[in-house]
Amino acid sequence: MPAPPIPSGESSEPPSRPGEPSTGSPDSSTAPLPAPYRAAWPWVLCVIGLDYLSTLAYQPSIAFAAAGRLAPLVTVLVACVTLFLALPVYLYVAGRSPHGGGSTALLERVIPGWFGKALLLVLLAFGAVDLVFTRTFSAAAAAEHLTFNPHPQWQQSLEATTRHGEGWRQQLPEWAKAHSDGLWHRQTVVALVLIVLSTALGLMFFRGYTRNFVRLAALTVGLYLAFTLVVIGSGVAYLVEHPQLVGAWWADVWAGHGKPGAEPRPIGGWGALLGACIPLLPALCLGLSGFELTLMAMPLVRGRRGDAPESPRGVIRNTRVLLTVAAVTMSAYLLTSTLVTTVLIPAGAHATNGQAKYRSLAYLAHGGALADGRPATAMNPAFGLAFGSAYDAATVAILALAGLTFALTLASWIPPYLNRLGMEFAWSMKWGVLAYLLLGVKFAATAYYGADVDAHRAAYLTAVLAIFAFAALAAAVDVWNRRADRGWRKALRVPPLFTLAIAVFLACAAWVVSERPVGAAVAGAFVALVMGLSVAVRAWRSTEFRFTAFEFADKATEYEWQKLKASEYPILVPIRSDHEALREKEIDVRTRHRLPGAVPIMFVKAELADPSDFAHRPLVRIAREEGRVVIHLTRCCSIPHALASAALELASAGAVPEVHFGWSAENPVTANLHFVLFGMGNVPWMVYTLIRRAAVPEARKPRVVVA
Repeated sequence: MPAPPIPSGESSEPPSRPGEPSTGSPDSSTAPLPAPYRAAWPWVLCVIGLDYLSTLAYQPSIAFAAAGRLAPLVTVLVACVTLFLALPVYLYVAGRSPHGGGSTALLERVIPGWFGKALLLVLLAFGAVDLVFTRTFSAAAAAEHLTFNPHPQWQQSLEATTRHGEGWRQQLPEWAKAHSDGLWHRQTVVALVLIVLSTALGLMFFRGYTRNFVRLAALTVGLYLAFTLVVIGSGVAYLVEHPQLVGAWWADVWAGHGKPGAEPRPIGGWGALLGACIPLLPALCLGLSGFELTLMAMPLVRGRRGDAPESPRGVIRNTRVLLTVAAVTMSAYLLTSTLVTTVLIPAGAHATNGQAKYRSLAYLAHGGALADGRPATAMNPAFGLAFGSAYDAATVAILALAGLTFALTLASWIPPYLNRLGMEFAWSMKWGVLAYLLLGVKFAATAYYGADVDAHRAAYLTAVLAIFAFAALAAAVDVWNRRADRGWRKALRVPPLFTLAIAVFLACAAWVVSERPVGAAVAGAFVALVMGLSVAVRAWRSTEFRFTAFEFADKATEYEWQKLKASEYPILVPIRSDHEALREKEIDVRTRHRLPGAVPIMFVKAELADPSDFAHRPLVRIAREEGRVVIHLTRCCSIPHALASAALELASAGAVPEVHFGWSAENPVTANLHFVLFGMGNVPWMVYTLIRRAAVPEARKPRVVVA
């Protein structure tokens, strides 16, 4: 039988209609967007520092509470993990995901399919936990600095406010008073007020990182680091002048004074000392936070003028410099601050609310008593009420803004990935629904845990360690895949550094979960909720077009596509990838469907890519095989959607085509389930349904014939 010719004639593309697919580039009909604001990497470092460097406000106190006199040595391990595990992982991820997606984007790319989507959802769950408890933990730590600031006028106004609030609470109904007993705590109220104020400030910058926000971040971080440097520098100078204090601390280390309240156990050697420090490492890992946020903020980093959009080498280089400077700076500050506070502050002050507990550097700034009995003014005469109050103000400012940088990345981080699961979040991004929902969770967490810094810290720490483990996993899998493409042997594909990082971060996360499972419980609830909603919404939206645009393999295909749109009465016959010979297939179709030999037939072969994706952008290639025209559609997440989109597009000009199918022997329930999950079930019926629901004129809807 002669091959049907490709119809001649060209037609211009008609204007797009609602519900009708369009061809060409996805950006061809949209106006160019304004260039995003970019800043030099030192300014971006200040933005990241709101979250990363604010850890100094509480980390020395937490280190002593967890490790006692061993805290400086355990902090050395934290610095080693930061510089030799976390930093290399994120330097690699920065090069492989330079457009702001971080480890999330890399993980989605290297582990496709439903398993990859499930891993991605777990990562997003821990990211949401990180976002929530960054704010609540920072607010609780800031409340410690505010409520225990010893300024007389400040304390008097706090007392007056407390009495006034208690009098107002007594006027409530009995049931309301009973439910507000746990909430009416000074530090809890202060923490809630700080969350409200920082959220109100965040609404001013809801559009994202702006020049004014970067200036605010630079001012806040600069003041805080300057005050902190004065406190730490004065402490280091005092220790140099009084080496006996360091000697007494070193003797306590060998005497085995670990966690406060535990029985001292003398340490017999360097190996035993290392063995005593390693189990204490997970409790101090909050000093690692900030890396993932840096990668998500990469679009803010200014690159070089000649950067290629697909691989901006200048942005990658500057981000890597930013990561390195941040890691080195934070490690130096953590080591020196922990040493100074552990050696100089009496153990009793570390355990007493209002003194050094959760605010050890502020304790020194206010001139508190040192371990040798002298006041901290002996370190620096400027220390005292005025300097300490200024230090408290800088600390509260950076803690109040610490979670704001993470919240500003929310609109460009979580919603796009939930969209890939079938959840439409355009309306959420417009109205900020997801941001308000997470704000409600923050209030609930603060109300439930109150001002208990340790309770918030456990969830925060779990999320941080889980995110690091996922980043190391994404980097390891990416290296494995790249080495496999180059023909490396399996034994050589395993990146030892990234594998060690996965083991360390997973072990630390498991230890934290075993001690306080709150973070894992919240993340699990998030996963269950989103997965359930995603399945329900995806099934509900299964008959949407889920189509963005067609792309063409080459100019010849685009030219032939325009000719096909102007053809006279074409017949489209979908075939499987493993179809029989085209000649036999054509004879069978013409016999069963009673098609004359003069009627041209075009075969359509749609190939499934990743069915876990919701929307797709099929790639079109037109070729002659065995003398017949075959339209190849690849990169499809759903076979019915690709076929319906192609039929509607070909019907947009010229004659309206028919789509001819054979009967399917699939079980209806199984077929529908395969369609929803795997994009290839119940094809004839779904193509018919999609075409019937298309928002195009009835005369322009292709007919579906099953025989």
